[in-house]
Amino acid sequence: MDRLTQSRSVAWSALALALAVLAITVIGGTLHLRVHLREHLAQRDGEILTTVALARQYANGSGSNLTQRLGNPADQLALALEISQIKEGVLGVRLFDRDGHFETGFPPTLIATNLAGGDLSALRALQPVSRFHVRARLGDYFLLDVEPETPAAQTPLLEVNIPLHARGDSNLVAAAQLLLDGQTVAREYARVDGHLWLLGLMLYAGGAVLLSGVLVWAYRRLRKAHALVEGHTARLLRANHELTLAAKTSALGSVTAHLIHGLSNPLANLQDFIASHGTGASDDDLQALAASIHRMQQLVEDVVRVLGEERGGDHYQITLAELANALNGKLHTVVRDSGVHLFTALNAQGSLSNRHANLILLILENLIHNALKVSPRNGSVSVRFLARDAGVCCEVADEGPGIAQQMLPRLFTPCRSTQGGSGLGLAISKQLANQLGAKLELKVNSPDGCVFALTLPSSLFVETELTEVAKG
Repeated sequence: MDRLTQSRSVAWSALALALAVLAITVIGGTLHLRVHLREHLAQRDGEILTTVALARQYANGSGSNLTQRLGNPADQLALALEISQIKEGVLGVRLFDRDGHFETGFPPTLIATNLAGGDLSALRALQPVSRFHVRARLGDYFLLDVEPETPAAQTPLLEVNIPLHARGDSNLVAAAQLLLDGQTVAREYARVDGHLWLLGLMLYAGGAVLLSGVLVWAYRRLRKAHALVEGHTARLLRANHELTLAAKTSALGSVTAHLIHGLSNPLANLQDFIASHGTGASDDDLQALAASIHRMQQLVEDVVRVLGEERGGDHYQITLAELANALNGKLHTVVRDSGVHLFTALNAQGSLSNRHANLILLILENLIHNALKVSPRNGSVSVRFLARDAGVCCEVADEGPGIAQQMLPRLFTPCRSTQGGSGLGLAISKQLANQLGAKLELKVNSPDGCVFALTLPSSLFVETELTEVAKG
């Protein structure tokens, strides 16, 4: 859960960082485009005014004698007045000679100043120069009676410098500077800014949706890949654990064979001794001792039989009905002595090889012995063989108190059992089921009892009997 929360936190942080980078990119691009658009709009006005000014000069013939007119102060003022009529909203006009020196201006309150060097270079190339001032200080251009820092002394101002030259001549003769009311330009700038910011917002919204979708898709794919890796890791760990357990079980099998060989004769001698010298003990004690010895002898015989058939060459088939009957016969004495009723229900058909049947019999015996131990006297233990599409399921149900929750994670590993045993029974049964390709699991665990299920795959059954197993 902590890993999932951490991965989600990282994903949200990555998404927030990506959206922040996108926002910075969109804002930066919008501001850059805004500056270029404003320069373009101001330069556009300068080019238009230049064309109109030259057209008026050539129309009234003043373009040919422009140099003579600039030499006469009266003609200079007249030329400034003509240029001031080019466009509405002209606040003032300055005339400069070809070297950028101030000649005259209108109205008379204009402050005399020379052209800047950069502007003069562009004008000599017959290129107009336009510059927009959002809050121009009129005191820098006009002689005013108001304080220069008051709102009345500040206004939007468009400054346009126009090159003047004679018809057919590429040399600069003079330059005119128009100071225009910038309210119209300011409104146009505001309209363009609004469109730009709206476009930027739409671009950001679209990019955010696309980026979020891509990141969410990538995060889901990453989670699936992470889940697959975790699943493979878990399976590898389980396989490693089962290999370790198999190695331990294999070693245990060798020890068991040696132990059985050593126990068989002492057990027989002990049984003969009790039969001839046990008259001094109570009947209940002798019965319990005899039952324990019988159980040990039976276990020894079963293991010897299984090991013998595994090493030998005997091959024959055992049906599920025969397997159920063998199970009832082997457990008859134990069931009688436990005071618990055993019910067997056969709802499936099929045949198994003797080697597979022997291992299945050992697993079911162990499960039934455990069920008999935990079920109360006069209770019941049921064994059911059920047909399934994938094979046969053998269920062993008891009426015990259930298994403690803390024992469930180690249920099929060697550990101390709740009944005081070694806990090897279920571990060995699980390993035997794995060797068969079967599945042993705890199907039900409740205070009213447990149900262990041994699912036998159809591959264990003789091929001619597969249809009968499926029909059940």
